[in-house]
Amino acid sequence: MSRALVIGQGAAGLFASALLAEKGWQVTLAGRGAPAAAMSTGCLRSPPGNWRGTLLDILNRAGLHSAAGRRVGVSNLGTLFECALAPDICTWEEGNGPKGLSVIGVEGHPSLRPCLADAMLERQGVRSEHLHLPWKVPPDVPLASRFLDEEAWEVLARSMKEAREETVLLPSLFPLSDLHRVRWLEGHSGRKVLEAITPLGIPGQRFLEVLAGHAMKAGVSMRPGTRLVSLEMEGDRFRGAMLTGGLETRRLEADMLVLATGGALPDGMAISGRGLADPLTTFQVSTAGGPLQGGYAHRGRRLLLPSGREAANVFGAGDCLARSDRGYGGGLSEALNDAWAAVQAMEGP
Repeated sequence: MSRALVIGQGAAGLFASALLAEKGWQVTLAGRGAPAAAMSTGCLRSPPGNWRGTLLDILNRAGLHSAAGRRVGVSNLGTLFECALAPDICTWEEGNGPKGLSVIGVEGHPSLRPCLADAMLERQGVRSEHLHLPWKVPPDVPLASRFLDEEAWEVLARSMKEAREETVLLPSLFPLSDLHRVRWLEGHSGRKVLEAITPLGIPGQRFLEVLAGHAMKAGVSMRPGTRLVSLEMEGDRFRGAMLTGGLETRRLEADMLVLATGGALPDGMAISGRGLADPLTTFQVSTAGGPLQGGYAHRGRRLLLPSGREAANVFGAGDCLARSDRGYGGGLSEALNDAWAAVQAMEGP
């Protein structure tokens, strides 16, 4: 069986790993740190490509029921948020939104400020009201930590029952293991739950948890907390890698390599002066569009060597790739699209 090594445990790495395993590759996924996708909203701003059906199937089978098309939700600041693929729990199909919203949260907590969201919704022509839960939660403490017992969920259900509007906007409180709470709240309150679209929290982590679970079910061998130290190249062909994790450093041979290590912020690329550099000193780096557009130079996601030749069996995906059209909010779609395109371009197994 042909072996593939994927470096990076974000959206691109997880999606590529699962796709490879489903094609018959023996896949090892190594990575460390918090990927950028964990800080995302878990919603795709840009329209998905040919992989739309595959991703929807993965999300729906995990219980995170989602839909693609022109979707609209409400951010935790109360602004309307348009996207192209997102969970049903936080979005509706354009033109089929709620007539009004009751906003429920904890006063002073950044997860969802009821007064601010209420005011923003009214300014955008959405009928709204706000209610406060009877707690004080420090702003640096995740609000979900307040919902570790049944009593807290019962308090929330009673507050929802008092809401004037049929749909209630709530903070992001539902990791994958607690998605069943949505139906429970709706049954006990007679109201519909709308989760506020929120970065830097549960939605992005939940999205990655779904991808990781799918990759493991597909047979991917996961090695979290592992760092890529160096590559062994023979001409233009990758032969093996040195990986370190904990107290162990070992060499791993593979027939194909996918780098999905992220950009400079999660330390996927090295920063050299005002530009970027390859931390592996193996591949060509392009910064033609500036540092934010910089990354590994490539042709069709196949990485380029310093000579300008294509590496025979090394591909990139996600923010580690140079991209002249990198736009705000489109990173999740770009990462998944790169992973799909890279796997489709590979020969084998």
